[in-house]
Amino acid sequence: MKVNLNIINVSFSIFLLGVFFLPFNSWQGLSFLGEYHRDASILFFLATFIIMIFKKKIQLPFHTPIFYVLIVFLILPIVSVILNLDSVLSYSFKQTSGIVRFIRQYISLIIAAFILPITFYNIFISVQSQDFWKRIRQVILYSLIVVSAYAVVEILIVKFDMIFLRKSVLNLFDYLPFVDSKPDLRLNRISSITFESPALGTYLITIFSWMSSYVITSKSKYKFVPILVVIFLALVSGSRAATFIVLLQATVFIIVISQLKQYKNVFSKLLISLIIIMSIGAFLSAPKIINYVKTEIQSFKLNDSDHAMSNKSRFGIQYAMFKVFLENPIIGTGYGLQAFEARSKYPNWAKRDNWEFRVIYLNQNNKSFPPGFNLYLRLASEIGIIGMGVFLIFISYIILWSYKSVFRKNNTLEIIIFISMVGFLLNWLKMDTFRIYGFWICLSLIFLITKRNHNNAE
Repeated sequence: MKVNLNIINVSFSIFLLGVFFLPFNSWQGLSFLGEYHRDASILFFLATFIIMIFKKKIQLPFHTPIFYVLIVFLILPIVSVILNLDSVLSYSFKQTSGIVRFIRQYISLIIAAFILPITFYNIFISVQSQDFWKRIRQVILYSLIVVSAYAVVEILIVKFDMIFLRKSVLNLFDYLPFVDSKPDLRLNRISSITFESPALGTYLITIFSWMSSYVITSKSKYKFVPILVVIFLALVSGSRAATFIVLLQATVFIIVISQLKQYKNVFSKLLISLIIIMSIGAFLSAPKIINYVKTEIQSFKLNDSDHAMSNKSRFGIQYAMFKVFLENPIIGTGYGLQAFEARSKYPNWAKRDNWEFRVIYLNQNNKSFPPGFNLYLRLASEIGIIGMGVFLIFISYIILWSYKSVFRKNNTLEIIIFISMVGFLLNWLKMDTFRIYGFWICLSLIFLITKRNHNNAE
């Protein structure tokens, strides 16, 4: 019993380290980890998985239909490749065969969508404290402090031209593990200790609901600070999607707590604070705000001076994936294999004057495959309407469970999960990877809560 308790304590502590290091991915990484190579967190999460193997029994969440739908979804990529085997065997792109590409992508999927949530779930059900999630939140806060400290220095460098801070202050962060400080002096975007602005955006989307929960549970006069810091970093990051999603999460958060009786006082304070901030901001900076909105709308156009290249690449790749889906609507091309078909379908308007296609996406000597920039389009093109349908059922179960739980239980943890899931599902409109650790942590918490509810009902 004592040995098992030690394993639980050690595994939970290592898991918390993984949570702390979520944004630490600006280093070069370990190439053998494939798409996970930059992520410091995966090292701790996999270490936790190895430790958990030594438990006598690993439990699976058979008590919830969400798990069964997930298993069906994980089987479909194998089915899609078998049904497309003739084409898969003929694929060759970027010095990689279709079979090798599928194996790599499927292993990546299994790590994210099975190994990690099952590991997290087994850790959570073993922890004795009912409020262990508060320790997770506390670790996220510590992580945000580091992210914010770096970001402040970075803002002074890239926004206020205080270049001397790069060597005197910013380079001190290189002493932290998994950090390689490199301010973006070309685009003047803020990435903090992540490797790029969109990565910082994904981190902020991941932690927003955790930090907003301090508004509900804390009695400190500083309880609004974490959520305001997240919103501020999203606004200055330069990530358009992150700004939109975080502000939408904030809106959903306000709507949710306004509907719950015990949070009426919190809602009133939030609403008053929001009105005051918006009024002052509108009075002092109305022209700047109008110009900012115009600039953000303009940034999505193909002729925008700052984002034209990014827009053409993103929209061009998404257009090609949609064409692949139309040609393979039922079973797709095979999981991880849409790029083999899409490479001949990139539109000329996307490739014209765009070095990204020439140097990266269509360069046979560059082994990196082009990103899909949209998980839903990627799944539609790779596993067809059947696989996409199962995935939509999977996320529909999650959203429905989260929504019902918020208004049935009124617990802070359920609010965290619901607002997080809203952010993750929107974030997948701009990225095509399952490597979103916060999503799988929240899914594991759903497994835990449904298990507790099931046990209490017996």
